[in-house]
Amino acid sequence: MSVRLSCSAPGSRVELLAELLDAAGAYAVAFEEAPGGPAFYDEGLAAEPRYWPTTRIAAFFASAAAARFASEIIADEVRELTRDSVADEGWEALSSRDWQAFPVTEGLWIYPKAEEAPAGRLAIHLDPGLAFGTGTHPTTRLCLQWLARTLREGRETPADVLDFGCGSGILAIAALRLGARTALGVDIDPLALSASEDNARRNAVGDRLRIATTLAPDDGPYDLVVANVLARPLMAQAAALTRATVVGGHLALSGILPDQAATVASAFPEFRLAAEEDEGWVLLHGKRGA
Repeated sequence: MSVRLSCSAPGSRVELLAELLDAAGAYAVAFEEAPGGPAFYDEGLAAEPRYWPTTRIAAFFASAAAARFASEIIADEVRELTRDSVADEGWEALSSRDWQAFPVTEGLWIYPKAEEAPAGRLAIHLDPGLAFGTGTHPTTRLCLQWLARTLREGRETPADVLDFGCGSGILAIAALRLGARTALGVDIDPLALSASEDNARRNAVGDRLRIATTLAPDDGPYDLVVANVLARPLMAQAAALTRATVVGGHLALSGILPDQAATVASAFPEFRLAAEEDEGWVLLHGKRGA
C-alpha cells in the first residue's frame, strides 16, 4: 500500500509545493482543478504553466512516516490536508527502472544495483527501493559533490560523518567509499533505514554504517555533518546539528530554496556558510568556528 497526501492550494503556489513534495520523497505528484475538472493546466503567456485559481494536489509516498513528514512541511501553505492509504501502483519498480548510471564527479559514479561498473571506477551501486535518494535530484547531487570535495581536501585523519535524513543511505555510503572512517545515518522513516542498511551491505561498507531514528544528545561530535532535508526541519534541528559538528568541522545543509537560504543560515550562527545553487535548490556549507 502507498499513502496519498491530498490538499488544495492557490494556483500561484502549486509549482513550489510540487518541488517541496518531490524533495520530501514523493514518488508521484498529480494536479486537478478543484472541484473536479480535466487533469490539465492552462498554458499562460510565454508558454509558462498557469494552474487553476484553486488546485487539488495528490502526492504519493511509500510510508506513513514519509507522508507525515511532508504534511508538516506544507501544512501552512495548503487547505483540506488529508492522508489515506491507496493500492500500490508499482512505483518502486518504476523508480528503479527509470534511471541509469551517471557521474557525480569525475571520479565518483552512481550505478543501479544490477549494473556492473568498469574495473577501477569508484562506483556506488544503489537500490533506492521506496526511499528518497538516487543522486539525480539536485539537492542530493549538491551534497555528493560537496562530500567528494571535502573528503579529498588533504585530511590528515579519516573523518566520522553524520548523514541526517539519510533516505537510501547514498550520502553516508558515498562518504565511506570516499574514505570516511564511520558514518551515522539518521531518518524517521523505517523504510529509509532498511534501504540504507541494504545499500551499505551492497557496497561493502555495512560494518562502518550505523543507523538510528533520532540523533541522540551524546552522538558525535562528527567531522562532517550533511543534512539533506528541507528548510523547516533544518532550522528546527539547528541546535542538534550544531552540537553534532565538532569545532572546526564541516556542515552542509541542502533542500533549501533560494529565498529561504538567508533565513536558514541565520539559524546556524556558529558557521560561516557559503551557498551553491543547482536547478533552483541551494546548498549551504561551511566550517564551525570556535
